[in-house]
Amino acid sequence: MIYKIVITRDNKKKKTLHSGNNLPNAKSRFFSLVDKNIVLFPKSHTSIKKTKPVLFEILLLKEKEEGDPKYYDRDELGRTIPVETKTNKWTIVEKRPYYYEEKFTIFGYRKRFQTKDILKKILLPSINREGVVKQVNYVLNKVMIWFDGDFDVILCKCESDARKLHNVLRDFCETQKINNVLFSGNVPKRNREDIYKMIVDKTGWSRNKVYRSVTRP
Repeated sequence: MIYKIVITRDNKKKKTLHSGNNLPNAKSRFFSLVDKNIVLFPKSHTSIKKTKPVLFEILLLKEKEEGDPKYYDRDELGRTIPVETKTNKWTIVEKRPYYYEEKFTIFGYRKRFQTKDILKKILLPSINREGVVKQVNYVLNKVMIWFDGDFDVILCKCESDARKLHNVLRDFCETQKINNVLFSGNVPKRNREDIYKMIVDKTGWSRNKVYRSVTRP
């Protein structure tokens, strides 16, 4: 009997993490992977061709046999429904959400940043100096971190990701009792034209790119 641990992306297999013939060992590996799967900002959208939601899951599978019990999960309405694999070769033993850390494009940096990089390299430097105050807000899919008359622009895949990143950074600062970072949320519509102009002047991006709320239509 073969058991597999796989990662799926929108119900399609992305990769196999384990394959073996020992169920207790497979279960131990599965729950260890679930317990260690902790991220600051879970990736929830993809923008390969267009921006759309994406779902990753981790599954423990066994070779299908007649009489295997069905695996039940809940749908979006909270109803209990049976769940099966798309092939007739495998039975689901366990299934959980799986999280990948999102990466962001930062103007002026070639490398894409994870949330921990944004904290380490942009938000937290100089934060303990006397008199230092930083501000974080967002407009459409762009998060700005302001300091000393200048700002960094973080490009998110969509507006909901921008809001979520703003809130993740805010929650971090609250947990760490960092009181000299001001979080002002979504830029009011009456102030947006000034912000758009500042972003264009800083980045050289087109007005079309600055006005967009997603990285890809």
